Order: sequence, then structure tokens, then C-alpha cells
Amino acid sequence: MEILFVCTGNTCRSPLAEAVLKRVLAEKGIEGIKVSSAGIAADPDSPASEGSRMVLIKPEDLSAHRARQVDQSMLAGADLVLTMTVKHKLILQSQFPYVAARIHTLGEYAWGQATDIADPFGGGKEEYQAAREQIEAAVTKLAAKLAAEQQKGADKMQIALASDHGGFRLKEELKALVQALGYQFVDYGCNCEDSVDYPDFAAAAARAVAAGQCQLGIITCGTGQGMAMAANKIKGIRAANCHDCYSAAMTRAHNNSNILTLGQRVVGSELAAMIAKIFLSTAFEGGRHQRRLDKIAALEEEFGQ
Repeated sequence: MEILFVCTGNTCRSPLAEAVLKRVLAEKGIEGIKVSSAGIAADPDSPASEGSRMVLIKPEDLSAHRARQVDQSMLAGADLVLTMTVKHKLILQSQFPYVAARIHTLGEYAWGQATDIADPFGGGKEEYQAAREQIEAAVTKLAAKLAAEQQKGADKMQIALASDHGGFRLKEELKALVQALGYQFVDYGCNCEDSVDYPDFAAAAARAVAAGQCQLGIITCGTGQGMAMAANKIKGIRAANCHDCYSAAMTRAHNNSNILTLGQRVVGSELAAMIAKIFLSTAFEGGRHQRRLDKIAALEEEFGQ
């Protein structure tokens, strides 16, 4: 799991939150979480502010910190983006809508309240200490939530993987990503690059997802088109062929798609990994979207008439 803290200049609040969370995670023995920070208006390579360094406690360390400007790749790689203020959150959601569902203020994610972390920039030790106390309280609550989620996730989500010969190499590459995200996978073939018929493998993975044996699926072929067509013939499957990050986020958030199809001949390995990660980490928003899915399900009951 990757957590990204974001403030304005990435010299005060977000690096402090990064340092505090790293310490708390180590103290609690919580592993497998990468923590970083960035700013929405950073002066790249600037060090952490003197005030932030002044209120650190051992073993927290910001001596090597250098400010970073937040960008698309950072947000695409993060499972959870936590901002210091509501304004920061709204700016990021506006600029990067495909990851909007993963962007929260630190306060709302920790306590369920959109409480801003006061900016100590330009202030003295008292202002920095007050910001630190706010951050420490929120981060402590955050760490407890992360520990509970890890315990709950002991029974890991199962991801159905499948491909034909034209998507075999991409499927094999995605296995490492699925495991790195903490999920298990079941490989429904194929097992080499010898020519095969894609409907056979699309159907095997789709049936596993429809039956609940796997929670989500990623299936690949040359373009992703054939796999999507075949998988969508299985009742209960909503397969989406995505070749960009925004589509991957929206098809989960609005359509509750349960299978992602990718084209090995269309997207490169890095982009495919970004798309797959966004697909697997984006939650369905429900609400008005559920009403529309109910109508899709009703169409299925008509057997195409």
C-alpha cells in the first residue's frame, strides 16, 4: 500500500505527517506501507522547514527531505492520498478527477471530519508544535485504521487472471503487481504464446468472478476487445476495456465493473500497470449509480430480447 500526504509547498505539514506516520507504523509493527509526500505548489528540492525539523522526536528524521511537486504519476501510484486541507483536496480532485475517490483530507479519513491542519509556515515553534499535535493525533488514528484494515484483509481478495496468446506476456507481468498490492490471483490460462481461442479463457475467468470465487478479474488479449465481448456474455459480468487511467477509475466508481480487459498490443507495460492498479483500488460509489446497474441487470434478465 502507498500513502501520499499533500500540502502546499511540501516543506512543513506533509513531510511532518510523513515522518510521524513512518515512526508510528514502525512502533506498531505495521509493515507493507510506503509513505511519501508532495506539494501542490512546491519549489522542488527545497528542504523541510526549520520549524518542522525543530518539533521532530526521535527517530523521526527530515534531514534528507526534498520538496516534490505532486504529479500524475505520484497520484496514480498512491492507494490513498491525504491532504492537509479541504482546499488541497478540491484542487487535486479537480486536476486529477480519475483518482478523486482516493483523495481525502487527513482529518476526514482519520476522524470522519474535514478538519484542516493549520499551516505553521512563517510562525514560530508554538505554531509548528500545534500543527504537529494535530498531525500526531490524526496519524495515530490513521495507523489504527490501517492496522484494522490489514487484519480484515487477512483473507485476501482473489483476482482472476486470464489471457489468450496475444495477451500472455502482459498477464504474466501483471501477476507481480497483483501480489505487490496484497492480493492473491488465480490464473485461468493460457499458459504460453501458442495460438488459442480467447473466448475459452475469458469465459473461465468471468465465470469465476460471477460465482464469487474471485472478486475481480483482469484479462488480456491483443486489444482487450475480444476478451471484453466474451466476458460480457456471462451473466453478472461487467467487463470494461480500458486503455487510460480515467476510464479505469470511472468504470469502477460509476459502473462497478468487475473485470478489466487490456490490450497487450495497445498499451505498454507501465501504463497497463497504472490502469490495473487504479482499477483494483477504486471503490464503487453506489448511490444513483446503483439504480443504473439495476437497469443493466434487468436487461440481462430479458436474455437479449
